[in-house]
Amino acid sequence: MTTTQKASNLPAGWCEDELRQIAEFYDSLTEEEWIAHEEAAYEREGYTHLIIPRDLVGAVIRISDAAELELPAVCDRNPAPQSTPAEGNFPPGWNSARVQRLIAEMEAEEANWTAADEAELQAQLKGKTFVQVPDAAVPAIQSLLDEHAASLPPVAEV
Repeated sequence: MTTTQKASNLPAGWCEDELRQIAEFYDSLTEEEWIAHEEAAYEREGYTHLIIPRDLVGAVIRISDAAELELPAVCDRNPAPQSTPAEGNFPPGWNSARVQRLIAEMEAEEANWTAADEAELQAQLKGKTFVQVPDAAVPAIQSLLDEHAASLPPVAEV
């Protein structure tokens, strides 16, 4: 490496300027716009959401990264959706009214949420985390999860 080159801590295919633009875009969002972008991720085509054991995160990231290499490089895309100022910075198909409906639905669900519901959820999630991966990575990740499950000791019946 010459003195004019600097080592990059960025993953292959990622550009520092592009990451700065993404950060600036998300820093500029209102709370409603943040919610819309978070929820739009669930609708993102070509991706699957999984709950995995935390001890498999590194392996899942490597599998996911390998699948991502099959997708266009980040710097070849425009990650920050462009919309007119009147619409705000909402993802396509989202607007303030849709976010307000979503918030009302979430509040209604929360009103009926019990301590037992919370305890059950926490038990199911203990030692696990949530990831979004390219669909192309799912078969390899499923194999990894199957191997992991097979390596666990049997659960004693109570």
